Amino acid sequence: MRRVSRFGPLPLIFLFTLSLFFSQGCARTLLQTFPVAEDEARETISAFTRYQEIYRENCSCCLDAEADVALSVSGWFSDHTGKLSGYLQAMAPGYIKYVALNPLGQPIYILAINGSEFKSLNVLERKAYSGSVYSETYKKISPQGFEPKFSFFWLTGRLEPQELQVMAVRRDREAQAYWLLIRHAASGNDSMVLFDPGELRVLRHVLLDEKGEHLVNVTYEAYQAEAGQQKRNSKDNNAVEHAASSDEESCSVPGRILVSSGSGAQKIEIQLSSLLAGAAFSPEDFEVEVPPDFEYLFVK
Repeated sequence: MRRVSRFGPLPLIFLFTLSLFFSQGCARTLLQTFPVAEDEARETISAFTRYQEIYRENCSCCLDAEADVALSVSGWFSDHTGKLSGYLQAMAPGYIKYVALNPLGQPIYILAINGSEFKSLNVLERKAYSGSVYSETYKKISPQGFEPKFSFFWLTGRLEPQELQVMAVRRDREAQAYWLLIRHAASGNDSMVLFDPGELRVLRHVLLDEKGEHLVNVTYEAYQAEAGQQKRNSKDNNAVEHAASSDEESCSVPGRILVSSGSGAQKIEIQLSSLLAGAAFSPEDFEVEVPPDFEYLFVK
């Protein structure tokens, strides 16, 4: 398990940077699809149900990896880009800690979220910020329908463990995958999920607002097997068409995550590497102590 000294850090500026992971937009991108036969739709839904069972019962609840985060914001006159390198730790359902490091390996920023509150420290400026993820400030940088308590699932290419209803199935015109229109029972919001039934992986997740407009568009690529993952029970070996070849291939984490706002003007790319085997955390691992000489501000 990676550790950082108690004097460690991440600031509000990085909170807003990482918040592009959940930035809102207003434009709709037309998804290129065509209809499928009833049997094909039924088989795809069956594979999706199996995918949910495997990840819920057999895959890791924690993630510990090196992470490079690149930000791109397009404006009227110029484009702005930035990049941070460090490591990312996460635990289901909504615990996240990102530590950005300087070239000497020293922390410069830390962002910690426990599903209900966030805390960030800026070492260089000696400032710390904290507040509720349900505060008005956080709501301004989080799209309608996104639940911070499920942050882990957004980062790992999984769907949150709540009641989901598949409303429709259509085949993608380019990828060998299917678009599932999914209704989230708890929130009533809809998502378009590009699902590969052969590999049992989510390739893309588009969160929709009540008008069907794209709020956030997340693409998952370069999947890699979880380190030290568990084996699932033999009962899951009952193959259905489109089934993955093994549990090891099913329990996987995207190595590249591309996130964009609905308008496409704001983009963030997360590259994950060097996954640590057997990652296991407790809520205490996501607590960040603020040094006494820091200016501490509470965000409402």
